[in-house]
Amino acid sequence: MSVKVSIVQFSPKLGEVEYNIGKMAELAQKAVEEGARLCIFPELSVTGYNVQDLIQDVAVTPEDERLLPLLKVSEKIGMVVGVVEETKEHTFYNSAFYLERGMVVHIHRKVYLPTYGMFDEARFFATGERVTTFNSPAGKACTLICEDLWHFSTVYLAFIQGVKCIFAPSASPARGCEKGLPANIEIWMNMAEFYSRMTGSYFFFANRVGVEDGFVFPGMSFVTDPYGAVVATASALKEEVLTVEVHESLIRSARLNLPLLRDERPEIVARHLRSFLK
Repeated sequence: MSVKVSIVQFSPKLGEVEYNIGKMAELAQKAVEEGARLCIFPELSVTGYNVQDLIQDVAVTPEDERLLPLLKVSEKIGMVVGVVEETKEHTFYNSAFYLERGMVVHIHRKVYLPTYGMFDEARFFATGERVTTFNSPAGKACTLICEDLWHFSTVYLAFIQGVKCIFAPSASPARGCEKGLPANIEIWMNMAEFYSRMTGSYFFFANRVGVEDGFVFPGMSFVTDPYGAVVATASALKEEVLTVEVHESLIRSARLNLPLLRDERPEIVARHLRSFLK
């Protein structure tokens, strides 16, 4: 069995929610036309990244009518979209909504908020508290947003829940240069190759493009397979729909050859963590 999945490399306009949603709906429809049953947009794709004091204006709830164009397209294709989420308690999160069948069916709230370099997320967002999974057309999946992946505890929590796909929406600006690539993109590839190999999962890095407040977001989204091989890479600096096939047989093969999930002993980790936290 195989399923087509698209990364939608997108350039949102800061604070222009309606424009971004309209453009995202068009790009998701393009993924539908390519035969994809699931697509992944970058981090904060609905709002732009550096929202700061715009938060109260751009935040959405799962019931927000501004999401209707995306919810309509989600009747044809599952969608991971990046939003500023406002809860009923008026707490704001950097979140990823998973849309399917015209509904918001899963929410991941970013657990790790960076506060170094250009990043100052903890001033504006609350921290997420959970790593959970959901069923997608490509199998059991987990969304982890950008900085979440720089802390391997989140990947471990996804791994022991048996995920087959890790979705990594990101807003990662270009920094440095390594082997002809932005240095941070090279590191992302190294991490993804390792995570895919060790979890026996597909890894989808969905990075944004465009220029915002002087920072250049290079795109260069990619997919790694359960053996850690990079199977597709998007171009630099351009919007693009990158579509690949996810093969259940490859996940099965990788986990038979390296049965780490079968042999994992989370009770040992839990015991040591309890002792450490005391």
